[in-house]
Amino acid sequence: MAKTAIPTTKVTCKDGTTDYSVGINSNTNADDKVQAFVDCFKGVANNASSTCHGLPLKLILAQWGGECGWATGSTQKSNQNFSNMVYTSSTNPVGNIGSGLSGWAKFEGRYKHAIGYAYFFINNSRYASLIGYLQYCETSHATPDADTCARNIADAGFGGSDHDAYYSSLVSWMKTLANHATI
Repeated sequence: MAKTAIPTTKVTCKDGTTDYSVGINSNTNADDKVQAFVDCFKGVANNASSTCHGLPLKLILAQWGGECGWATGSTQKSNQNFSNMVYTSSTNPVGNIGSGLSGWAKFEGRYKHAIGYAYFFINNSRYASLIGYLQYCETSHATPDADTCARNIADAGFGGSDHDAYYSSLVSWMKTLANHATI
């Protein structure tokens, strides 16, 4: 069976901009599932990377993919929140439209999610080590190391209180991405 593209629907957001709401990934073969996810999200993940001082694209795609089961999660589809960012307030994460299912922030589409994800790290002081590292790499024209960024994200508590377990998940998701997709 050939890879099937993840369905998207053009939506007009409350602020008048256009975005794309992402449906459920129907692929069952690992290669097809992960590649369809990359094909659907790579463009907006690049926006998140640029906004967040060069956060590595492979880490972004792996985190989003792992958090949402490579776009197979109905809660993430309903919330258009592929990284499972917690709803904190009407302005955090940036661009959210309120509390969605299970207390996660809700977005209107994949671009709004991507920008909210980038600013979630930039605007929350607990990610100061991550942002400091990325800014250092940016000013010294060095490529940020995805594992170092993953460690910073985990240690800041993105995945809960078991930082080592979440770091291991991020590393595992990056391996899955490398083994099953071309970025």
